[in-house]
Amino acid sequence: MNRRTIIRLPHAACLWLVLWGTGSAVADTPSHADVRYGQYHRNLLDVYAATSDAPTPVLIYFHGGGWMAGDKRRMNPKPFLANGITVVSANYRFTIGSPDAAPYPAQMNDGTRVVQFVRSRAKDWNINPDRVALMGASAGAVMSMWIGYHDDLANPQATDPIERISSRVQCVLPVAGPTTMDVQWIRKHVGGPPHIHPAVYPFFQIARLEDLQRDDKRELAEQASPITHVTADDPPTFLQYFSRLDDAPLPESADWNETVHHARFGQLLKERLDAVKVPAVLHYIGAKESTTMNTFLETHLQKKP
Repeated sequence: MNRRTIIRLPHAACLWLVLWGTGSAVADTPSHADVRYGQYHRNLLDVYAATSDAPTPVLIYFHGGGWMAGDKRRMNPKPFLANGITVVSANYRFTIGSPDAAPYPAQMNDGTRVVQFVRSRAKDWNINPDRVALMGASAGAVMSMWIGYHDDLANPQATDPIERISSRVQCVLPVAGPTTMDVQWIRKHVGGPPHIHPAVYPFFQIARLEDLQRDDKRELAEQASPITHVTADDPPTFLQYFSRLDDAPLPESADWNETVHHARFGQLLKERLDAVKVPAVLHYIGAKESTTMNTFLETHLQKKP
């Protein structure tokens, strides 16, 4: 590893600065801004290139916002750049309010395309295509997990050469992301408002939460749940939540953001990852986990495979 400034990132305050910065946009100017990676209006990404003579690891970040809002510039790349990791921050299609709005799985398809596109530009951007990490917050966390745990989405028969590139990654670092879309599980183990969260409705194109009990929608929700795709060959995972485990089930009066970002989702996923022996770290308020994000990245991304 290139020993530069060592930055410890286990705490919520530190991570908030990393992911959202201190204002509406990060201070750094991207090395490559608004690079188009696909055909849709919001298929744009920014690259923050780490300074290095040798190809660098790369961390791809997906912003939060319930698949209805957010922007790639709300991410501070400095702590990763300081450790020799190039950062790519990407926009993707919303479910409402934009010319290319579309429901699930459009967002996952866009994120997959980002991974493939970044690998296709490895030489141009001086990155190592064998050292790719995914990170995201909230809705972006769901995307990072879904892509990370999904079987390789490369299409060997595609006419587009980018679609023939592997979507598999070396590690995943989701922040405050729901790991299952199972409404019954959420109501029982997490609690909160009975309507869950407004992002659910356009994501699955439903008018009422009860519509998810229809066979076609129930199957769609299962396929959209990152935990569904967990297998023993999946990438090591660093999970971060900003809540406790012992305050759930939450009352119906709780804010819906408390519900969808609750640490119980991380506990559920870690149990599944542990069962198939995929290395997993879970941070939440009150956790006794000592592994920092810096150590995790050093072990699973920056060392040679």
